[in-house]
Amino acid sequence: MTEAQQTRPKVLAAIPCFNTEPFIADVVSNAKKYVDRVIVIDDGSHDGTAEAAMTAGALVISHEGNLGKGAAMKIAAEAASDADVIVFLDGDGQHDPEDIPKVVAPILRGKADIVIGSRHLQESGVSSPSFTRRLTNILASLTISVIISFVLPLAMSLNHLIHPKKSLGNSPHSLATNPTFRILDSGHGTKKWITDCTSGFRAIKKDKWQKLNLISNGFEIETEMIYEAAKNKLTIADAPITCNWNSHISRLSILRDGSKTLKLLAQKLIGDFGGR
Repeated sequence: MTEAQQTRPKVLAAIPCFNTEPFIADVVSNAKKYVDRVIVIDDGSHDGTAEAAMTAGALVISHEGNLGKGAAMKIAAEAASDADVIVFLDGDGQHDPEDIPKVVAPILRGKADIVIGSRHLQESGVSSPSFTRRLTNILASLTISVIISFVLPLAMSLNHLIHPKKSLGNSPHSLATNPTFRILDSGHGTKKWITDCTSGFRAIKKDKWQKLNLISNGFEIETEMIYEAAKNKLTIADAPITCNWNSHISRLSILRDGSKTLKLLAQKLIGDFGGR
């Protein structure tokens, strides 16, 4: 092994999936071109997902029952003990592994700690999104952007005033007026808004993942990751990706999972306000 190979960050692809037999082999095979290792978390599938992923060359961890996407992502991260960067993508054919280099690039260049593969940038390519789904995603992204840019800093500054002994050591003025995390656009300029908070295609430094207090076991983990990244002062970036929503039937419920996410964020804000 050369010195360059020893110092190059090790990138691992983690693919949580459920009943994705028609797609998973191609996803694994293409992902292997851009990462050092692929882990597939078969979350209680009833078809041949695990066998197809294993044949394609992935390390497969199978659940007897369906534990949820969040649980699958956390188990994948635990299994990625030797990784420097973890790339999460879905196994149902909506994500193109060819986009992996774009998603990990800001991390490898030292520009970001977490990168969200965005379907809503000018350079993104999205196939057949429904109006309802696109609108819901935009509203969700706007909501989390307001929370992490304004509500969370305000809650933490109020917590500093009310519970100074429990605070994180930041002055209330700096927290309320100048959030300590950064959001970068695809050109690495600073902005205030998350463009695609529910995207399952994302990359994060392994040591930064370990700082996140992630309690969700469902789809809401995607938005929870952004909240925790902001709370832990990480630099967040986005990168354009392609997405084929024709390739699968989404199991994400706008009403059910949206309400779970709002409830989770409210719970976390109350906890942070109370200094817990």
